[in-house]
Amino acid sequence: MSAYLEQFLDAFLSVLDFVYGERWVAPFVLLPIMFAAAFIVRQRAKKRVVPYLSAARERIDALQSSLGTDRDPDAERRAFAENYIEVSGAMGTEQEGAHNLVQAWREFQESMVDESASPVRNTNRPSAFFNRAAPKLTVLHFASNIFVGVGLILTFLGLIVALNTAAQNMGEDITAAKLSLEHLLTVAGAKFFTSVAGLGASIWLRFTEYNLSKKIRRDTDLICELLERGLLYVSPQRLAVEQLDVLREQRDQLKFFNTDVALQLSERIGAQFTQAIAPVAASLTELNDNMTSVTQGIGAGAREAIEKVSGEQLRGLSETLGELRGKLDAIGQSVGNSGADAANQIRLAGEDFSKAASDIREAFDRLAGQVDGMGTRITEQSDAAQAAQQKALADILAGIEDAQARSNTMLTTMLTTLQTAGSEAAGSIQQEVEKTLKSGVEASGETFRKAIEASSGELRDTTKKLSDAVGEAAQQVERASVGFSQSSEKAAQTAEAMRNVTDSARTVATSMSDAAQGFASAAGPVADAARSVGQAAGRVADTVEADRAAAMAALTEMRSLADSIRSTQQSAETAWSDYRARFEGVDQALSKATEKLAETLGDSLTQFRKFAQETDREMAAAVSRLSNTLTQIEEYAESLDDFVEETRTMREAAE
Repeated sequence: MSAYLEQFLDAFLSVLDFVYGERWVAPFVLLPIMFAAAFIVRQRAKKRVVPYLSAARERIDALQSSLGTDRDPDAERRAFAENYIEVSGAMGTEQEGAHNLVQAWREFQESMVDESASPVRNTNRPSAFFNRAAPKLTVLHFASNIFVGVGLILTFLGLIVALNTAAQNMGEDITAAKLSLEHLLTVAGAKFFTSVAGLGASIWLRFTEYNLSKKIRRDTDLICELLERGLLYVSPQRLAVEQLDVLREQRDQLKFFNTDVALQLSERIGAQFTQAIAPVAASLTELNDNMTSVTQGIGAGAREAIEKVSGEQLRGLSETLGELRGKLDAIGQSVGNSGADAANQIRLAGEDFSKAASDIREAFDRLAGQVDGMGTRITEQSDAAQAAQQKALADILAGIEDAQARSNTMLTTMLTTLQTAGSEAAGSIQQEVEKTLKSGVEASGETFRKAIEASSGELRDTTKKLSDAVGEAAQQVERASVGFSQSSEKAAQTAEAMRNVTDSARTVATSMSDAAQGFASAAGPVADAARSVGQAAGRVADTVEADRAAAMAALTEMRSLADSIRSTQQSAETAWSDYRARFEGVDQALSKATEKLAETLGDSLTQFRKFAQETDREMAAAVSRLSNTLTQIEEYAESLDDFVEETRTMREAAE
């Protein structure tokens, strides 16, 4: 059994010896095969990834175009909301390599709150959906590890073959041992080729995996970033808080509606409904009375008509029978002496007449019964008509109640719509106000910045002009104070003149009173007019005094304003002096820092030059040491050859 196993192992090792024994097999056969296998794996991975990258790039272009050119966050969200239909169509387009992206977009759409609002809000981050859609490169990772393992296995197999060959030939002469040693080195070189092939294929696949993963991650992250810029993320907790606020507002509004508004509306609606339904109820009552009277009149008239017709027919029949009976009696008396046959015939005729009379009586009894049944049916029909009338009235009342309920529902809907419209209008007004304020603040900031930039070079001239303007303003204030004082003096003179006029009028009134004592009744109104003029003159004088006091107060304020303007001018001159002194120090410090930076760069260049020289020196020393090591290895190889030669000589001598 062991012999067979030995033969099998020798056959297996002989095949491997052919692979590793020939120097050209490993570098020109095994190494290209492994790199070709790595190339096939790489192409299959790229075949899966390239369509995905193309689809992702198309979606990135669509998202970038939907965000517009304005980089303001609000403007981007507004543009995204306006172009949402186009974005949704582009993101949901089915094509090669885009299945995972389409599925991720559909799942992400389910997290959006309202796609028709502006901005569009979402409750989940897009990265949670689109990172799962990216293709996984597990095949490249697995294949790179497999190539390393295959290279190691082939290396160990070559080592086994080399050791087996060396062991077989070491027991022979020196030539065979030398040949086996050479074969050992050849196999060792071949097995290292297999290791190099495995490691090279693994490194190549690793680089491919890194590059493809980098591209996938870049495009996927860019899609998520563009979606984040176009959408407004709202956490579920924030949505819950907003819903709670809305519910609280609805609760307050429902309380107000159920207490005040409902009572007022119910009273007004009830009054208007009662006023509107009163004519309808009166008409229905009158209709019911008319239908009842008509029904009763129809029953009584029918009953009377039937009784009248039946009585007349019965009376006519009785008269006919009485006449017939008289005729029969006359016939009986005329033929009293006739024969037996005539008597029998008369008897038979009497029996027939009796039978006919009984039939007529039964017919009249049936007629009376039918008349009674007709009266009963007419009564039942009148009752049924009255019941239908009551049912119709009940249906009408139910319809009126339903109409009232629908009107209440309509009023509630109208109130809700008004509240919603008011809330939306308030929100839109608030947004417009915020936008206006924001644009105003930006414009003010831009204007202020431009003013600062424009005034930085001419601040000194502007300060001088400001001081001149302040001086002129002070002079104008002083001139205005002089004008106010002159105006007050003129106003006083005017008041004095009006007082003189009033005194003259009063004197004239007194003279007229003395001259026209007989016309006292006519002079009374003149005196009252003079008194009124005097009172008006007093009020004018008071007004003039108040104007004078106001003018003095204004003059005082103007003087204080002039003092404050002078102090402001002094403060501005002081600030300008501080500013000039401070920035002169800054310029000096900046020049010193520039000089220090130049010195530091010069020192750095000098140190780098020294470092380069030292590195060249150390590299030269390392090359020298490496050459010494190679010399020692050559000497060791010569010593090994000498040792082998001596060993062979000793063995030959021993033999």
